[in-house]
Amino acid sequence: MTVDEQIEKMIQANTGKAMNNVRRGFVLVTAGLVLAGAFSGSPVFYGIAAATAAVSFVLWKIAPHMHNAARGLKEGMRREGEVEISIHQWTDAEGNRYETYRGVVLIDKRPAWRMEFATPAEWQPAEGIYRAQIVFLTGIAWPVAVVTSDGLLYPRFRPERASVAPL
Repeated sequence: MTVDEQIEKMIQANTGKAMNNVRRGFVLVTAGLVLAGAFSGSPVFYGIAAATAAVSFVLWKIAPHMHNAARGLKEGMRREGEVEISIHQWTDAEGNRYETYRGVVLIDKRPAWRMEFATPAEWQPAEGIYRAQIVFLTGIAWPVAVVTSDGLLYPRFRPERASVAPL
């Protein structure tokens, strides 16, 4: 998928109230499952509620960043810069391997922001330094998206100001 297609997909998927409705829907489903467990006495409902609560939490944390990225790509300010991407691999208790993408956004060759990126769906970044367009949105201090020649990145959590120390 091209970068322009990734941007268009991000804008279409995260504008409007669809993501907010999904977030609220998962919270309501979780509450309903807890109530079903309480009335029926079946622990199965509590187990399913725990799983939907985990999904709800993840959506609640990342959805604002997705929405900001979509708005920024549509109406934000872009600034030339670079992003230094590092990949951290880790294994969970069951032996499943995962990758986390972290980056330092460089503006004028100086580190400006340190962030962990949401796992990109349409491409797999490699470690290194990429020329990028850094996207800002009025009212938000940190970059809401980073557009490289290979793909689109946006923060998973609230970014932090970077120091000179590398990742």
